[in-house]
Order: sequence, then C-alpha cells, then structure tokens
Amino acid sequence: MDQGIYIDLVSNSVIQDLIYGALLAIAILLLFLKDIRPTGIIAVSIPVSVVFAVVLMYFSGVTLNVISLSGLALGVGMLVDNSIVVIENIYRLRSEGYSVREAAQKGANQMVGAITASTLTTVCVFLPIVFTSGITKQLFTDMGLTIAYSLFASLVVAITFVPMVASRTFSKINEKENKLVNRISNQYAKMLPFILNHKIIVLVLSLVLFVGMTFIEAKRGFSFFPSMDSPQMEMTLTMPEDAKTLEETSELSDKLINTVLEIDDIKTVGAMLGGSGMSMIGLGENDDVSTVSYYIECKEDKSHTNEEIADMIREKTKDFPGELEVSASNMDMSALMTEGIVIQVKGKELDKLEEIAVQVGDKLSEVKGLTDIENGLEEATPEYRMVVDKTKAASYGLTIAQVFTEIQKKLADSKSATTLTTDSKDYPIYVKLEDSESYNLKDIENIELNGKQGEEDKKVKISKLADIENSESLSSINRLDQVRYISVKAKVKDGYTTTAVSNEVTKLVDSMSLPSGYSVSYDGENETVMEALKQVMLMMILAIAFMYLIMVAQFQSFKSPFIILFTLPLAFTGGFAALYLAGKDISIIAMVGMVMLAGIIVNNGIVFVDSVNQLREYEGMLIRDAIVTTGKHRLRPIVMTALTTILGLSSLAAGIGMGADMAQPMALVVIGGLVYGTLLTLVVVPCIYEMFNKDRKNDDVEFMDITMVNDK
Repeated sequence: MDQGIYIDLVSNSVIQDLIYGALLAIAILLLFLKDIRPTGIIAVSIPVSVVFAVVLMYFSGVTLNVISLSGLALGVGMLVDNSIVVIENIYRLRSEGYSVREAAQKGANQMVGAITASTLTTVCVFLPIVFTSGITKQLFTDMGLTIAYSLFASLVVAITFVPMVASRTFSKINEKENKLVNRISNQYAKMLPFILNHKIIVLVLSLVLFVGMTFIEAKRGFSFFPSMDSPQMEMTLTMPEDAKTLEETSELSDKLINTVLEIDDIKTVGAMLGGSGMSMIGLGENDDVSTVSYYIECKEDKSHTNEEIADMIREKTKDFPGELEVSASNMDMSALMTEGIVIQVKGKELDKLEEIAVQVGDKLSEVKGLTDIENGLEEATPEYRMVVDKTKAASYGLTIAQVFTEIQKKLADSKSATTLTTDSKDYPIYVKLEDSESYNLKDIENIELNGKQGEEDKKVKISKLADIENSESLSSINRLDQVRYISVKAKVKDGYTTTAVSNEVTKLVDSMSLPSGYSVSYDGENETVMEALKQVMLMMILAIAFMYLIMVAQFQSFKSPFIILFTLPLAFTGGFAALYLAGKDISIIAMVGMVMLAGIIVNNGIVFVDSVNQLREYEGMLIRDAIVTTGKHRLRPIVMTALTTILGLSSLAAGIGMGADMAQPMALVVIGGLVYGTLLTLVVVPCIYEMFNKDRKNDDVEFMDITMVNDK
C-alpha cells in the first residue's frame, strides 16, 4: 500500500476542480459583460489571489493538503466577487458619461466600504475555529486560513489593481448592452412595488419553507464524514464452520481471488491468512485457518466507484460458501473516529460482564442497518478453569490460596537467567533442570499436595479437591475510570445514517434490565458526530456575532445589519434543500458549508442595503424609490457574484474526481444556499428594509429650515 499515490490522485483532482471553477467563473463574466477588457481584468485577480494565498500558507506553515486545497477550490468562485462589484460600478458610471478617470475613482470609492465589509464577514466566519476544539479544529483550520488569505488578496486587487487598469483601458466602452440582463433588471424593478405591497405573505412563506426544509432534512439523520473513493479496498472471508483445514481455505481463497480479478477495474489482490497480528510477522503460532484478509488495489483510471465495485464483488461471489465482507474503501475519513456503534458494558465481575455483552450483541442483531456486530468476546482465548471446593480443601487442612500456590509453583515458567548480547541482537538465556517436567491436563489433576486429616499427614490429588472445566477468557481487561468494561461494536450499513440507527439502538439497549452495579454507556460515531456538531454550532453562533459587529461598524447602525441577517435562514433553506435533493445527510462537512454560506450570503444583502442607504442619504430619495432604483442597478452585480461562486463550485458539487467526495456536501450546501438565498434576498430584504425604516418627511424639512434661518 502506497498512500502517496492516493494523495497525488486526490490533490490533482482538487486542483483540476479549482481550474475548472475559475474557467467557468470567467465564462459567466464574459456572458454578462460582453466585453473582453473588464472580463480580462477580473480574470487576472484569480491567479494573483491564489498565488498570494499560497505564499501566506507557506509562511504560516499550512501545507498543500486535501483540506487546504479544497479551501482554495471553494474560494475560487468568490475571488472575483469584489472585482466584479467594482468593475461593474466603474463600467456603469463610464456608460453614464463620466470620464474614464472619474469613473474609475468614483466607482471604486462607492464600493470600497461594501466590499471590505463583505470580505470581512466572509472571512470572520472561520475566526471562531480558534474557539473550538477536537477534530473540528484540526480539520478546518487549514481551510479557514486558505480561504481568508485568498479573499484578502482579492480585496486588495479589487481596490487597487482593478480601478488602475480600468482607468487605462476604459477610454472606449462597448456600447452594445446585454439586452437580456437589462430586460430582467427592468422586469425586477417593476415587480418590486407589488412585492413590497405584500410583505407579510412573502415573510410568512419564507419562514414556513425554512422550518419545513430544516425538519425534512434533519429527519434523515446526521453523519460524520461522507465516504471517500480511493484506489484501495479490503475484503474478509470467513470460512464455513465445517471447513477446518488449510487446504480447504486455500482452495476457496484462490477461487475467490480469480473471480474478483475478472472485474476490469481491479489490478491486484493480496491475501493473508487470518490470525493475530503477531502471527502475521512470524512471532506467534497461527492456528486460525477460518479467516482470510484481502487487500485489493484498483486501477487509477477505474471507470466505477468503489461502492459499485464492491457491489460487483458481492454479486459475483453470492454463491460462495462462507461469509464475505467487502469494505469499499480503506482510506475512509471515518478512520479518524470511533466505529459506527460502540456500547461499553461496565461492571465488576468479568463473567457477568461477558453475559451482558452477549445480550447486548443479540439486541443489536435486531436493528436494521447494522452489520459486523461484535460482542467483545470474539478475541477470547480458550483456557482451563480450576474451581477448588472449599469444604474438601478444609478437610485436608488446606486453604484455597495454598492449593493455588502449590499448583503455581509446579506450572511457573522459567525466567530469564541472563542475556547474551551480540552485535545485531540480544538473546535472553533460560535455565531449566534436565528432569524438569512438562505438564498436560491429566498431569495437573494428578499433582499431589501435602495435607492433614486430624494429626495424620496425607497426600491428596488435585482432582479430589477441585473441578477443572473448559472456558474462555478475554485476551485483555479494559478499564475506564477504574471500572472494567467490554465494548460491543457494530458498523452502520451503507444507505443508513448513524444517528437514526443509533437512536434505535439506544431505545433497545435502554429497555434492558441490568443487574445492580452494571451499566452501559455509548461511545460510537453518533457521540463523535454530536460533539462535533456542538463545536460547529458554536462556530456558527460566534460567526454571526462577529458578522453583526463588522456590519455595525460598516453601516454605523444597529438596524441595517439586523435586516441583512434575515438572509441567513433563506440561505440555510436552500442548503438543506440541496442536500435533500442530492440524497445526502447532514454531515460535519455540510455544517461547515452552512457556516461558510452564512459569510457569503450576507454579501448580497450588504451590497443591496448599502446602495439603498446611499441613495436615500446622498440623492434624497424616498425609501421605495431607493429600493426600486437599487434593484434595477444592483441586480446584475448580485447575480453575477452569485453565479461565479456557484459555477466555481459546480465541479466539486458534482463529485467528479477522487477526493471530491469529501468537499461535495460543502459545495452542495453553498450552491443550494446561494441559488435560493440570492433569489429570496432580492425579495425578502427589500420587504424587511421597508418594514424597519420610514421616510424622513416634515420633521426633517422643518429642521433644515430652522438650521438655514440660524445660519443667516
């Protein structure tokens, strides 16, 4: 196994997604602007921002890994947002008759506040990562830093490079307007008064959709990580109970390997006889011929996913004797956490613990969606147990301790007397008497002990004092907080969510009547997921708080940021809808996508509200007139920025290429949230803005008149 091959494949796939995303973003710009010059200016901002981000990654010790590269791929669609807003405003002012220099200066100045605030709100959603802990922090620190670096670079490019180049290249502009875009903008401006007259209906419908979609998707359940495709798979063959010889196992194993190799996408299959890890490297005796482990290497250019290949293997081997377990990937991110379901049975007496563990295992077998159930006794080793009859021992003047002490003396292993040291290795030296005995079970029963009956010394055999019985013993005794426990484990089948299955397991196990002093606790994937979700929710709350404070500083108002925050539930509705339609459950990756989406979606609201405020303050417009004018002028940049981000993520969302599976839920959430959130932002934000603001009328006029009189 060479993980370097896998890392290369994943890295190349993510870089490919990044390039495709950048090209699609540039294509949408050309479609909207219909002019190669502004498109070219904006296109330059992408490689500049990416290089800037990579340089900062180097100096801050962030490596080029799957997480950081996914951050770059996720951010590529947003890199052009700031430049789009600035260039579109310069382009509009130039077409209105401003000189090229004035258009560049005024266009950049008008937008610098809005794009700075929008960049800060997007970046600050990752700042709360420093307040989280555990795997959430380890996984997403790199992603947060990469996105932050690239977005700050895009902001610098937008307020320096873009207006500078525009002032040199916009001496002539393309008079040919995009008629379709203008028609849509005009139609939207005409619809706004009707929308504003039915504010309550719009807001109630938005709320109902949010609650409904959240409930529907949450009902499906939660998971930790989506499974990832890889060029490596594993299988385990358990022979039928009547198969006892190595020849039988070898024959079936060879037949299985030849059958599996018939699948075109499989390159190599390696087999290893089951047994302990020590026996595999020649340090133990391997008597287990009932289990064979297989390592499968797939072709790098395979045409099927691992899940599809696993289904093919199951189909081809369905008539084979024995039991075959196929693992679709041994590079699954679930290796970072506990197995699907883990129940710890706690108590004092080992025999009672084993009995309860078996009962719990039987309960798990009743739950649909579970496979590979282990009651913790699979690795138990056979042993002989000696039960001394206390009364019989006492009749010979012996205690139980004396009986065991005598037996221990007979059976004790010889200890290393010294060590022989050579240049390459140390050899322990054991000393044993020539007439030293080797005992079997019959010999042990015939061991004689010195006892007394009355005043008379008598010898008595062990067989008269104790019963020897076959039994099994745990290979190790586990303790947690000084309490013994046995772990009962099970894996969740494909197509089932961990939380849904875990809830069913909890109901069944909690219904069991346990003896006093014995208890069960849960320590599986569900607990890991819930803990990680708590960390992500903490991130979300802190991110919203940071965003609000940044917007308060930008708008010098508590009201305008509050209006913009209403875009968040709209975005979350779209994110949940995208997951539902794609058949994905809510995972930690998807929830981080929600956090990221929160920072992106407010940008549209910031641009809209900032423009309305400027028109009211500097142009003296009434609220409704300012909203309609803003809708007409700002529709194009809002839709363009949303589309570039959506198309930039489209290749990741499609899950094309190895390693894309990990970032796919995040990309789906952002795309779904942006599509739905952008459309609803253009409807809901104007309604909320008008609800929370009133036109300045007579009071303002009288105040101005008094001021003028006093000045005179």
